[in-house]
Amino acid sequence: MKINTDLSGIMQRYRRCTDYNLQTDYYTKTALHQDFYIGDQWKGVNAPDLDKPVLNFIRRVCSFLAAMVASQDIQVFVNPYVHTEENTRVADIMNIALQQVVETSKLNVMARKAVLDGLVTGDGWLYWYSDNGTVKCDLLKGTNVLFANPYVPDVQKQPFVLIEHREYLDTVIETARENGQNIQHIQPDKDCTAGLPMVTLITQLYKQDGKVWYTQVTKDCIITPPVCLGGSLYPIAKFTWDVRTDSYHGIGVVENLIPNQIAVNKLWAMALLHQKTMAFPKIFFDKTKLDKWTNRVGAAIGVIGNPHDAVATSFKANDMSNQLMDLVEKTIAYTKEFMGANDTSLGNVNPENTSAILAVQRSATIPLENQKLAFSDFLENCVMIIMDIIRTQWGERYLQLPAESTGTMEKFDYSAIDVSQLSWMVQADISTPWSESVQMQTLEKLYAKQILTDAYDYVQAIPSSQLKNKQQILKKIKEKIS
Repeated sequence: MKINTDLSGIMQRYRRCTDYNLQTDYYTKTALHQDFYIGDQWKGVNAPDLDKPVLNFIRRVCSFLAAMVASQDIQVFVNPYVHTEENTRVADIMNIALQQVVETSKLNVMARKAVLDGLVTGDGWLYWYSDNGTVKCDLLKGTNVLFANPYVPDVQKQPFVLIEHREYLDTVIETARENGQNIQHIQPDKDCTAGLPMVTLITQLYKQDGKVWYTQVTKDCIITPPVCLGGSLYPIAKFTWDVRTDSYHGIGVVENLIPNQIAVNKLWAMALLHQKTMAFPKIFFDKTKLDKWTNRVGAAIGVIGNPHDAVATSFKANDMSNQLMDLVEKTIAYTKEFMGANDTSLGNVNPENTSAILAVQRSATIPLENQKLAFSDFLENCVMIIMDIIRTQWGERYLQLPAESTGTMEKFDYSAIDVSQLSWMVQADISTPWSESVQMQTLEKLYAKQILTDAYDYVQAIPSSQLKNKQQILKKIKEKIS
């Protein structure tokens, strides 16, 4: 498919892609979901005399589900299909490079943010790029990623992908000048009234002859002419919480919880209003004896008639029904229960029986198996993109091989790596206090029965949260061995 890269063609495709989101009301729904997640749940309600309480159980449910799906410890392993000496050496080198990228790109943190975006809006996006000799990633908003075919959710099957973002005007002008483009027509966005002027950039990614190309434009002119990235994969990884039929936008959790959240907030607001208006006693007085009532201390009150006759009395309204508070509590409890956030999973229990608690927790995560598989697929896509960038953009560079290989600095050409000869596995285990406790018990039994005899391997397998200064201990053990 021939992709047009002139300004008018890109802007025409941009308008067509945004029209799809407008027709599906995607922008409005996404903004609403984000407002409910952060707690801005009375937005647009015109009730100046009504207190607007927020019992934001949506945020806790989303944080819990994100922690259950996204792992704190992501490990990547590359193995050759054919275990020759050279293939094993190449796999070791790629393992070192991948581990470096996982650390420098903060993949653990960014992946969890992408999962949280998927919970709130339906999709989480990571954009990968090469920066000063390393590979990094940025989080993208779902409203800023536009597909050529909105009915196909697979990123790599798209003829082109558009990414919309804002950049400082001076930076855009400088980039256009370096690329030899006319900067006279570059104008800032009209809605940027505060801070430095900014301009909207549209990046078009497309595939041509099996390679990924990109170009950047504004609504006025071309900023970056077509440039080949060298790789064969779009540098975009997507996590979807639940798949929506015939749409590249997914379905998040917040969308289904909004009616429950609104009901809880309304009931709580009515309860507060009742307490404010009916909690204090009402005073009734005889207007045939008193013109008006005063609560001033020591003030004299003139009475028409006998002052010993009753001129006033107090009245206390009936207490509010406890059924309302029960309804609020049950609505929150049932919502969290149906979402899998029960007390055991949330940690609201005393771990007296580790095995029982772990079993209950595992059963609570069974409904999240589809999301866990989606997260594993998301990480595998990230690894494939990282390997694609390393192979096509790193070129030749020096690296230190592990001690079991040569232990010296060697020059290696990453462009010579044949990715098709490597198999990779991404391990992302969920770490909890109870699972770590079971792991410690297993290690102790293996060491006591002399099945595991090496002290270095034993300490290496201990979770970092269970052993302080783990790396220093490993270093000392290694020095004694050597």
